[in-house]
Amino acid sequence: MKWLIAILYHPLMILMIPITLLMPIMVFSDAVSIIENEVPASTIAFTIIGFSAFLVYIATRSQFFGKPYRKITILLPLLHMCIYTCAAINTGIVILNKWADEALFSKAGAVTLALIAFIVTRLLMSLLYWKYPMIQRVPKEET
Repeated sequence: MKWLIAILYHPLMILMIPITLLMPIMVFSDAVSIIENEVPASTIAFTIIGFSAFLVYIATRSQFFGKPYRKITILLPLLHMCIYTCAAINTGIVILNKWADEALFSKAGAVTLALIAFIVTRLLMSLLYWKYPMIQRVPKEET
């Protein structure tokens, strides 16, 4: 049964790897365009972030599904960081959209809140990787 699921999973994952790696650049360009043009942008990225996070979660938790992605040792941690970065930038986009659409904040206030949201997310990511490192270090045996 897991081989049938793998036939569906791996092509989806192969398509999502470049999308996930390029997503921070795409989402950041949306944030810059909101600031420059003062026009709200769509936030479809939360759906894509959720879908790619689900696929990366499966690859991280499952030995069977994650085996090809563990061959390139940096790939899974890089995908995790891209997903967290996209979530941080997208949270900032939500704040910037509130400014551009509803004039809820001033421009400087919206940019400041977006930067604070980004910094807080990055600090939480640092705390997560400090507490639960991606690669467990095994102490060397003394002989």
